[in-house]
Amino acid sequence: MKKIVITGGFGFIGKRFVNHFKSKNIEVVVLEHPKIEIPSDFPDCKIIRADITERLFIENLKVSNVDAVLHLAAQSSGPRSFSIPEQDVKINVIGTLNIIDWCLSNKIERFLFASSFVIYGDHPETEMLNEETEFKPKSVYAISKLSCEYLLRNYAELKGIKWNALRMFNVYGPGQDITKSDQGVVGIFMNMLLKQDSVQVKGSLDRFRDLIHVDDVIQGWDLCLFSKKYNQSYNLGSGKKSTFRYLITSIAKALNKSDVLKLEELPGTPGDMMGCYADISKIKKDLNYVPKYNLEDGLLNMYNWVKKNQ
Repeated sequence: MKKIVITGGFGFIGKRFVNHFKSKNIEVVVLEHPKIEIPSDFPDCKIIRADITERLFIENLKVSNVDAVLHLAAQSSGPRSFSIPEQDVKINVIGTLNIIDWCLSNKIERFLFASSFVIYGDHPETEMLNEETEFKPKSVYAISKLSCEYLLRNYAELKGIKWNALRMFNVYGPGQDITKSDQGVVGIFMNMLLKQDSVQVKGSLDRFRDLIHVDDVIQGWDLCLFSKKYNQSYNLGSGKKSTFRYLITSIAKALNKSDVLKLEELPGTPGDMMGCYADISKIKKDLNYVPKYNLEDGLLNMYNWVKKNQ
């Protein structure tokens, strides 16, 4: 692997990818929207500006000797998909189709896609979900991610692309913008606790998530990229259940606010899930993936970064 393209490379996870693969002496090309500003501390690499929803860029944008595309560019907020659903259809679905066709026109055979656990929806009968769990998407965002997986399986694969979809659970860690109020549950609660002693939670404190540190995400993608387990999807999580109550009390501990913490429950968000966590036995078996961070260490690692950078 000598050269890769990362779409959405200016984002939280994308930027982490750029640094990681550059450290492995892999040439990185970032494909980003023209209106998104370059982060101040972004590493030196080639940047291509294009709107992936515009079909014309496929015909005009040429690259050579690219070994793989890591496709992260997306509208990534579940709540926002209810208020502006057309963004998910345009950016996530049409954008992914355009990137697939761009790969075909530039003879790029390897494609890794940033999918999401939200495609599973709620399953009250079981909390731990594996890759064979029935899909019950509850938001336009979830529908868009599932649609992209079907595009890979029923379109890209038939045209010769070797793909994988990484169904990421709740990602957190250094580099995350904790000021965003509509995505990133860890960042949302950490930001609240940095400003005040109370946390307002939309929905039950007994709801739960699988929280995965961004460097464990990097590990999973790296293992997948260099494997030959093509044309299948993988859960990418910690494999552990964390309730909102436990998450918030753990953040308070990292911030030395355990003694003053106050919790308040508010009405829930439409389409939000009660909870699930990842069965990661498949990615462990196929790719030898083993998460390195427990939640307490991961939160402390994130908070130490936040203190220096935000």
